[in-house]
Amino acid sequence: MADDFEKTDPNLKVTLDLDDQLTWGELIRFVNLAQSAGKVSPDQPVGMEYDPNDTHPVITGLCVYLDAENIPQGS
Repeated sequence: MADDFEKTDPNLKVTLDLDDQLTWGELIRFVNLAQSAGKVSPDQPVGMEYDPNDTHPVITGLCVYLDAENIPQGS
């Protein structure tokens, strides 16, 4: 997660699991949701989640915190 992120209420954490079933459509929808909610820019680092039970850092997902009121209808 970006170091400059400040968690405030109300926030929603949206996570995209990285597995062998991930489609380009799911990835595109995740990015579009984050951009349309006004929380990410092209030069901002992507939030990553790691497997807490693994001794080596294994990325298991991508994440972003969104303000619920900024999420477009129908998302």
